[in-house]
Amino acid sequence: MTQTESRIWKSLWWAYFVVVALTTVSSWFGIHSLLDALLAVFNAYALVGLWGYLRRISIGWRKFWIVYSFLFAVQAVYGVGLVAWLAWQSHAAMYYYMLVAAILLCIPQCLALWRYGFRSSSIWQAAQVAA
Repeated sequence: MTQTESRIWKSLWWAYFVVVALTTVSSWFGIHSLLDALLAVFNAYALVGLWGYLRRISIGWRKFWIVYSFLFAVQAVYGVGLVAWLAWQSHAAMYYYMLVAAILLCIPQCLALWRYGFRSSSIWQAAQVAA
């Protein structure tokens, strides 16, 4: 990958971070139950993991992020599956748009969390040396 391509990818990741941050903050205004509050906190951790991945800094423990990336993937599959089921049941165009948006938001997040927990050993080795 050339340096220009690398800069483009970094810019896209940071633009994605801004979108996820705005989505996360906007979800805090729609909390109506304890479950909504728990999901908002859970998704805020995903934002923290994305921040750590993009900044290449260790936040917390690597084992936490490995477990969290798995739990986030399960939650993402459930959420996307629920929207897909609603789209299939109602045949409303709005649900199809929501399905596409959910997939576009979940796949990069899952990839970043997976890379952060499993593929960024240099980040975690530097944290062990510093400790």
